[in-house]
Amino acid sequence: MDAYSGGKTDDGEQPDTVRGSDDITVKPSRLPVHWSKHRKQLGFLAMAALALAGLVIVGVRVGWWYGGLAALAVGIVTTALPIIWSFLGFLELNDPGPWFTSAANLGTQASRLQAHYERIEGTLRFWKNKATAHYRLHLARVMWNLISSVSLPVLVQRFEKDEPGAVLFMTTLTAWTGLISILAYTLKSEEKYQGFRQQESDFYDEGRRLLDFADPNDPKFKERVDDYIRTIDQVRKVGRRVETGSPPSAV
Repeated sequence: MDAYSGGKTDDGEQPDTVRGSDDITVKPSRLPVHWSKHRKQLGFLAMAALALAGLVIVGVRVGWWYGGLAALAVGIVTTALPIIWSFLGFLELNDPGPWFTSAANLGTQASRLQAHYERIEGTLRFWKNKATAHYRLHLARVMWNLISSVSLPVLVQRFEKDEPGAVLFMTTLTAWTGLISILAYTLKSEEKYQGFRQQESDFYDEGRRLLDFADPNDPKFKERVDDYIRTIDQVRKVGRRVETGSPPSAV
């Protein structure tokens, strides 16, 4: 399922195709392949083009420190917006609903599995958004620390304290880098991303395993479905501990 998330991306686990009751391949809805395959690269290129345009246009007209400030503003905005978007829970879920509604090998357990999925759907959406948000925040910390560590030794040699543009640029760069680093550290973004992402993978792996070997004529199939639901319940408990950072529950 991140933000950057991203699958293993931050966009979350992608369900596999399954065969429906009419032997028709069913795929979950997703962006067109030609776009989704390259959207990260295109987004990065668009950000780089905007930053370069701001640097050149503003730099030529006003001054290069202000041009750098314009490019810096583009970088900050394009970094912050995806993080905020995923923290607010706006990412759509690549859900496995069609697996359970269209699979022809679930027999009398089909409605039960679909009802179970509907109850956990909100949790999956929460996991995906939080995993993506923390993944993006973690990558932002790495990226901006690299930018600052490489650029500051060079820029400080050109810095003029009497130049307002220079002071504003250096202040903005260091303040933003510090802020993004503190947020990622305080929120434990790397650990949270790994935790939420693992629960996503566990859920989809269990669903695939059940569907791949489902046999409604097996007298023990109901027991397998029971075991699946119990396993998903344990996955949810671990996900809750990842969210709250609390010790294991006794129940």
